[in-house]
Amino acid sequence: MDKPHVQIGTHPIEQGHYLIPTKEVLRLMGSITKIVNNRLPGMIVYGRPRIGKTSALKFAIEHLPTDLGAPLPILIANSNSYRVPSEEKFFLDLLNDFNFPFPAKRKPAEMRRQIVNLMLEKAEKSRLRRIILIMDEAHRLTEYHYNWLMDIYNELDRKKISMSVISVGQEELLSRRTFFLEQKKSQIIGRFMTHEHHFYGIRTIEEMKLILKCYDDEEISSYPVDSGWSFSRFFFPEGYSKGERLEKDAKTIFSLFSELRKEHGVSADFEIPMEYFAFSIENALKKNGSHGNQHFWLTSALWKEAIEMSGYVESEIYMALV
Repeated sequence: MDKPHVQIGTHPIEQGHYLIPTKEVLRLMGSITKIVNNRLPGMIVYGRPRIGKTSALKFAIEHLPTDLGAPLPILIANSNSYRVPSEEKFFLDLLNDFNFPFPAKRKPAEMRRQIVNLMLEKAEKSRLRRIILIMDEAHRLTEYHYNWLMDIYNELDRKKISMSVISVGQEELLSRRTFFLEQKKSQIIGRFMTHEHHFYGIRTIEEMKLILKCYDDEEISSYPVDSGWSFSRFFFPEGYSKGERLEKDAKTIFSLFSELRKEHGVSADFEIPMEYFAFSIENALKKNGSHGNQHFWLTSALWKEAIEMSGYVESEIYMALV
């Protein structure tokens, strides 16, 4: 099969626009599916920054309706930070994130009605009569925000529509739940925080190997779609034809991450954020593959350079300071 022509700079690896079903992504999908199937009102998903939570959510949004066998409206909103939170700002942000064309600015009650009607319309089109709201960066949400979400939840409930709120954020979400517990805000915890999912980075060679395998697998990472040219095959056609695979490099890459941590005195628990691991792979393929220096395959030195270029070490040092 001839190698497809892809203009330099337009491959998903070069643009960073692709989703890989890692073990953590699939584990998150399992938790969200449980929330939906059991009609539970909420869950918190937490983990350290840059670990891949947002990409995992994008994968979930794309595949969850297919997995459930029914259309399921999923709305995603960012939790913006304001010095003084207000209903007006919160509802306006939600409407903007939902691409609502005519938000009723400066009228919180009217904006809430618009949000409820938008959700109602979407949920009624689904035979499940359900809607999922994902709040990204949810560690920024305060008691006020959750109370405003509860108003929306209650209005939908009166119309026999079930809403599940999935709050995704950093580990401060756990502290926020503890604070609500101390303040006896059981209505918030019971509605939105009873279930939790800890999202992890890469911790073992086996996890790393499974991810690398996705870059080799033509059924998961072909580009152009269904061309049979997986990402690693496209950038290293000769090496791939001789049996080389990124999956086989897992031990080398894992050791390099470990050595770089030791070299820079990083003592935190070993957990590689998916974002920096993906950057490392993309750097290696872009610089050394068919659109770059056209190496036969990747050596240990080239992998080390790609990892260093990802910013992983700097991130770990910074994380140790905060």
